[in-house]
Amino acid sequence: MSLLGGNDLKEQQKINELELKINREKQKLDKKLTRQKILLGAFLVDALEKDSVDGLKKYTADNLLDFLTRQGDKDLMKELVESLSKNNYTELDENR
Repeated sequence: MSLLGGNDLKEQQKINELELKINREKQKLDKKLTRQKILLGAFLVDALEKDSVDGLKKYTADNLLDFLTRQGDKDLMKELVESLSKNNYTELDENR
């Protein structure tokens, strides 16, 4: 009976090692995806600040708060959206 128990223990150790490997790979993937999102966000912020894409400020101001689902996130971004909206109206007034 101890021989069977020993095999069970080895198999459980293998399973634990594989689960640990899987979790490490998931963490690496999560970090990669998070980094991609950060870089994309930085790119878009740069485009917004430089006003390098026609209509991006207006589109962002009109749609960002609807995109967000958490009230805390909406509260966090409200000032930015208001700033973008003011910039749009200012630019529209200057173009008239």
